[in-house]
Amino acid sequence: MRTPICLLVVAAALFILPAAPAQLPATPASRQVETFQQRNEFQPAFFATNVPALYPGETSDVGPQSVVEIKPRRTWIEAYADEQYFYTDNVLLADHNKQGANVLVSTIQAAVAPTPFAVCGGQLAPRLGFQQQWFNFGLADSGTVTVINPLTGTPQNVNLNTFDFSVSTVFADLTWRRNNWLLTLGADARWLLDSGNYNQFYREFVPRWTIEREFPLTQKTGLAIGYDGDYRDTQTQSPPAGVGENYNDRTDHSLYVVGSWRLCRYAVLQPFYRFEYSHYTRVSRDDFLNSFGLALYCPVTKNVTLRAFVGYDNLNTDGQFAQNYEMLDAGGGLNLFIRF
Repeated sequence: MRTPICLLVVAAALFILPAAPAQLPATPASRQVETFQQRNEFQPAFFATNVPALYPGETSDVGPQSVVEIKPRRTWIEAYADEQYFYTDNVLLADHNKQGANVLVSTIQAAVAPTPFAVCGGQLAPRLGFQQQWFNFGLADSGTVTVINPLTGTPQNVNLNTFDFSVSTVFADLTWRRNNWLLTLGADARWLLDSGNYNQFYREFVPRWTIEREFPLTQKTGLAIGYDGDYRDTQTQSPPAGVGENYNDRTDHSLYVVGSWRLCRYAVLQPFYRFEYSHYTRVSRDDFLNSFGLALYCPVTKNVTLRAFVGYDNLNTDGQFAQNYEMLDAGGGLNLFIRF
């Protein structure tokens, strides 16, 4: 039976290789989840509706074209499934002695999400749903990591798949859209479980809010500028000595810019940048995270989309139990999205 990940993540984070400085427990897992969520929110949504025109006046003689006939009926349920496979050069978010790994993230999600309805001159879209994810490491190699077993104090080599974990999330939000403005208020309750005995090693409750402004530039290009905020009420198992289990509590504030360039009818290139400031409320710590990325989205059908992406993260922190890190990710994914 695998050693519980809550112990190994703490061991790897605090003791990974003798020369490495201490690192915040549970951060590698929770940051992987956060990075996935942030990148996923930028995915274009227009594929599921009308095929956009390629030039002005294209639809003047035949009218707007649709992949399938649009029926004026209300839908109530949305379902989502996603497979993402990528390589990261710093799976444990270390400043030195970085450990690379290939990662498979599998996601299923279902939500009650009625068709948006008119409110105050805009469209209001409520959602209430559940998401389940599985993070699996080292599927394509047999690499090992040296950690100090916190129970015995001795070093040991463990396989990368020892760090596998799953994530269960209950979410609810309201999104109001008017013209090119978008406002969202929501909350997530999230639990991270190890892959051995399915013990919880981290949980968080996250009220969140977003405001975004879209700027259509040409028939093929556009820009979106937005602000994300949240507060994370957390509980971390096996915290470092001298701090409580909620020492990961923090508030995050992000500014982001996302560009969209339609290369052809079925391909969109999307560069993005995000700056995130995190203030920890239980310990003396402030983080500054810069994220850069480039993604290519290609719809296979009305409901199926392929993507390829590359992303770079740079974090600077003054936390006692944390360290600066750089991380480069690259890979691809396939998702299915349906409404009924």
